[in-house]
Amino acid sequence: TARAFRRPRRAHVARRRARGEPERVWNRERTADGSWTLRHEALGEACHSSSGAWQQALELYAVPCRLRELAHERGAVRLLDIGTGLGLNLAAACAVLEGTGAVLHATSFEVDATVIRTALELRDWPAAVEVHLARLRPVLTAALATPGQSVAFDLGSLKLVLGDARATLAQLADQRFDAVFLDPFSPRVDPHLWHAQFLADIAAHMEAWAVLSTYSASLQVRAGLARAGLRIGRGPRVGAKADGTLASFARTLPALDPRTARKLARRSTAH
Repeated sequence: TARAFRRPRRAHVARRRARGEPERVWNRERTADGSWTLRHEALGEACHSSSGAWQQALELYAVPCRLRELAHERGAVRLLDIGTGLGLNLAAACAVLEGTGAVLHATSFEVDATVIRTALELRDWPAAVEVHLARLRPVLTAALATPGQSVAFDLGSLKLVLGDARATLAQLADQRFDAVFLDPFSPRVDPHLWHAQFLADIAAHMEAWAVLSTYSASLQVRAGLARAGLRIGRGPRVGAKADGTLASFARTLPALDPRTARKLARRSTAH
């Protein structure tokens, strides 16, 4: 998620607590394409780009990870979704697989179940988004009640895993995925989910043909992925946000600009 950063408002939250007012952890915000996002009040970051939450889910994750292509190639798609959030990335995956006949087996990590619960209460979505969210709401509700267990639905299954993604990823043993959505909060808020070791652990769960997509264009993040043996490519741009990042062992990816490629080569080989 291209999480717009604002200065955390912890003092504001503390004053509300002192007055005995209920703490509003997640505040809803309408984005430019009419879809909702949620902003964490204390952290000051939103789950999606203000340019369009649904646009971002489709154009930054579901499409560049080539889910529809995978559907035709393999008949089933195993998705690792790091950062469930509002469930929009999962909904976008369902949208691009619509009509392919492929089965989606999604494993989704989330550290804060309240963001999912808050999102389930949101209404007045654009019709093109609502049709996919309507399918997912009962699945997410059931998954919240049975975290760690697969919940079947018409397109396949969803396993929601709650907790620190570093620990939950280690519980997957030798499970492999065909696509990865890497969508935690920014390194300023969630630095441990961008460390080179965690990126290497993710890579160890990717098939050769899998594509990982993330909104981050950080040289450090790209270098961590490259050190894990992945090829690095330029991800889509959504709104005013800089290009994202794609990574794969075997897929051909959009090339980085020459200057960035040289900097990455130096950083990824440095000790």
